[in-house]
Amino acid sequence: MSDKTIPHYRYLLLGLFAVMGVFYVLAPLAIVILNSFSSVAHNVFPPEGYSTRWYENLFAQDTFYLATGRSVMLALLATAIAMVIGTMASYAIVRYQPKLANLIRAFLLSPIVLPNIVLGVAAFMFVVRIGMFGNYASLLFVHVVVVLPFIVTVITASLANFDWSLQEAAMDLGAKPVRAFTKVVMPQISVSMVVSALFAFMTSFDQVETTLFLVRAGANTLPIEMFLYLQKWQDPTIAALSSLLILFAIIIVAILSLIMRNKTIPLASLQAKEASE
Repeated sequence: MSDKTIPHYRYLLLGLFAVMGVFYVLAPLAIVILNSFSSVAHNVFPPEGYSTRWYENLFAQDTFYLATGRSVMLALLATAIAMVIGTMASYAIVRYQPKLANLIRAFLLSPIVLPNIVLGVAAFMFVVRIGMFGNYASLLFVHVVVVLPFIVTVITASLANFDWSLQEAAMDLGAKPVRAFTKVVMPQISVSMVVSALFAFMTSFDQVETTLFLVRAGANTLPIEMFLYLQKWQDPTIAALSSLLILFAIIIVAILSLIMRNKTIPLASLQAKEASE
C-alpha cells in the first residue's frame, strides 16, 4: 500500500464515523417524529398506521398553551438576567484578571457540573428555609443560576481574543467606560452573546428537575405539563408536541445561521465613528 492511499482511507473512515455519529444522535428524534403520526393509542414502533389524530388532540389541550407561555416568559427573563450578570462577570474576569479569577470562574461554572436533580433538591431545601417556596422569584433565580455557566463560558472565550487597545483608544478619544464597552466591545462579541443567549433560553425552557421542585400548583411550565400528562396517558400526544418543539428549534437555529452568516464588524469605520464623536 503506497503512502498516497493512506490519507484516502483515513478520510473515508472519518467520514463513516461522522455519519454514524449523526445517525446515532438523530435516530431517536426520527423515531419520535414518526411515532407522532401513529394511528393507535399506544406507543409502538414501527407504527401500525398513520394519522394526524394526536396533533388534533394536542391542539385541543388548553393546558399546553398556558404552560408554553409560562415557559417562554420564564426562559426569556432568566436569559435576560443571566446575560447581564454573565457578560459583566466575564468582562471583569478577562479584562482585569483579579487574583481570584480562577476561583470566581469556578464558582460561576459550578452549577453545570452538578446533576440537575441534586441542584433542584438543594434549591428546594434552600427556598423552604428562607420562606420563599412557591414564589416566582425563587424559580426565576434558580433558572438564572442554571443558565449562567453557558453564558460565562461562551463570552469568556470570546473576550479572551479581544484586542483591548481598541477600547483604550475609544476612551482616549473621550468615550466613557460604559460607552466604550457598548460601542467597541459589545459589537465584537455580539455573535457570542447571541449564541450564549440561545443556549441559555433552550436550557431554561427545557428544565424539568429544578422546576419540578419549585413550581407553584396551577402554574406548571411546559416540561412539567408534559411530565404530568405522561403519568396519566401513554398516547403519542407528547410525541406530537416533541416533534413541534424539534421543528421550532430547527427553525430558530436556521434563522440565526442566516443572520450571523458573513457577519463582520468594520473596525476601521467603528474607530472613525468613535474618533469623530
